[in-house]
Amino acid sequence: MAVRCLLSLILLIHTVVQAEPQRLLSAGSGMTELVFALGAEAQLVAVDSTSVLPENSRLARLGYHRQLSAEGMLSTRPTLVIGSEEMGPPDALDLVRQAGVRVERLPEAMSVVQLQANILRLGELLNRQSQAAALQQQVAWRAQQLATDHTVVGKKTIFLLLGDGNRVQIAGSNTLADSLIRLAGGSNPAVDQVDGYKPVAMEALVAMAPEIILISRRHLVEEAGTDTLLKQFPLLRQTPAATANAIVAVNGKALIGGLGLSTLAEAERLQQHWLVHP
Repeated sequence: MAVRCLLSLILLIHTVVQAEPQRLLSAGSGMTELVFALGAEAQLVAVDSTSVLPENSRLARLGYHRQLSAEGMLSTRPTLVIGSEEMGPPDALDLVRQAGVRVERLPEAMSVVQLQANILRLGELLNRQSQAAALQQQVAWRAQQLATDHTVVGKKTIFLLLGDGNRVQIAGSNTLADSLIRLAGGSNPAVDQVDGYKPVAMEALVAMAPEIILISRRHLVEEAGTDTLLKQFPLLRQTPAATANAIVAVNGKALIGGLGLSTLAEAERLQQHWLVHP
């Protein structure tokens, strides 16, 4: 009898713990948008500085997802911390684990296949399996639409990352910017010469003859419009992209933390832009 009562008590405690909502900390704009897409935003207690939230949100904002502090994370009393492989630093995450908090780092998605895998895994972690299955099917459909609507396949496209002064880096292979270009149907001439983000000389850039130049919206719109950019880097005027007025701003947050829903949205927008401006 006593054993039966003890087992019942253990079962009751286990049920209560399972029923208690998770306190979720999400690090990375792509991860946070997936939490919202799965309808699990009520579980959020904090996000990193790159995450996009509704204007009326009162969620705690922590630091940049690569530079989180253990104290900041623990102050929000999370039971689960999720992010991409970029989330860190490792010693801060170790301290959070030592405090008894579960930390999950999902692979940084560089392809639609990995994004779908991350969606299903996140669905498991948040007990949103049915929502995750529906979302990954929607992602598959959107990717298929992008693949079949390539009437401008192979358009030579580069992504430039502007730094302080006249520093410019170009996105080569193994970058999310290259994944974005390929998703939209373009080809990145830098992949044969560059791995990751590397500084690029204007002469080398002109030699690539890009038909489209992508630049983060923050840099192109807020800091340097197209005219200012061409004055700063006059050799860019010699590219087909400048001649066709095809220097295009993209959402920089779609290129943080792996391929996500916002990356898909940017690929769809770019493809429509290319169809209207062939």
